[in-house]
Amino acid sequence: MIKKTSEGNFSETLMSSDKSLIGLLFFLKRKKFDYLIITKQRILYIIRNKVIKNVSYSNQSKVNFDLKKNRIEYYDEKQEKEYIELSDLRITLEEIQQIKSILN
Repeated sequence: MIKKTSEGNFSETLMSSDKSLIGLLFFLKRKKFDYLIITKQRILYIIRNKVIKNVSYSNQSKVNFDLKKNRIEYYDEKQEKEYIELSDLRITLEEIQQIKSILN
């Protein structure tokens, strides 16, 4: 599992920089996380606390991480090739290595 703090957008950054009570409340409300969870039969991809993909796949040995395209490729239960774009996750080199170790 990879868990990261989500990046804020411009309005969130502007509001959180204010030292008023409104800025404090907005800061507490905006705390969001990103997740990539890979199990033996499922991939769950969550960005800013919203489920982007929740998929089942048929064979873990056919799940690959494509470094050039920054995505996970897999075969769904119907044996059709699918992929999940990971550009929103902003993964680091260490996280790439972690993903590869999970998939191998």
